[in-house]
Amino acid sequence: MSAEPEKPKLDCREVLEEVYLYLDEECSDRRRGVIRDHLEECSPCLSEYGIEQEVRTIVHRCCSQEKAPDDVKSRLRQKLSAIEQVSEIFSEVAERDR
Repeated sequence: MSAEPEKPKLDCREVLEEVYLYLDEECSDRRRGVIRDHLEECSPCLSEYGIEQEVRTIVHRCCSQEKAPDDVKSRLRQKLSAIEQVSEIFSEVAERDR
């Protein structure tokens, strides 16, 4: 039986930098789990997340009729995926250096 690798711990700065990726579900399931775990344990970040969620709800309500072309969405997803991969590599390196 193989043990699941331990999830990395994020500091508050990292979580708040990635909260929009989390809100937009634009990060991997593993990364979402790490961010969700931090938010569940950290009340200051959870409060900040609550504010971010409210802003997101308002923007969605006001702009939900706007649609980006499919090619723009595709390019954006590719760039966000590349950024997420680099971020995960940096996080892994930082974890090893600790």
